[in-house]
Amino acid sequence: MTDDATMHTDSTPSDREVLETVVALTASRPALAAVREAASSLLAGPEPGVTVDAEIVDDPIGTPVGVGVTEPGLAAPGSTWTDDGVPTWDGVRDRIEGRSGTALGAAELDAASATGRTEAEKFAERERAGKARLEEIRKSMQRP
Repeated sequence: MTDDATMHTDSTPSDREVLETVVALTASRPALAAVREAASSLLAGPEPGVTVDAEIVDDPIGTPVGVGVTEPGLAAPGSTWTDDGVPTWDGVRDRIEGRSGTALGAAELDAASATGRTEAEKFAERERAGKARLEEIRKSMQRP
């Protein structure tokens, strides 16, 4: 860990304290075993005297989406950007459709999960209780 990992203010826990908390909280949760293992390995840190072999990467990001002009004034085929860096309408529509599809898929997955069903049941129960209470109030207002 770096020196920044140990420096903290009075109200902010250090990285080590956060990792220890993560390990403790995930100890009895089998579904979070990977998180616990990652936190444990970060706590362990590299062994003293061990050299970490790393590869230098020249361009970690790659070519930005839509960039690739073949001739001046002519965008690359399938590009969603003009040569002036302005998104095309097709590109904008594709991004909106992609985000919409992602949101719908996430909502479907959430509804299909056990937690999502439980939350939906709790919401339905609150709705029923609220309607019953409202009906009760309406009846009490009709009495002379």
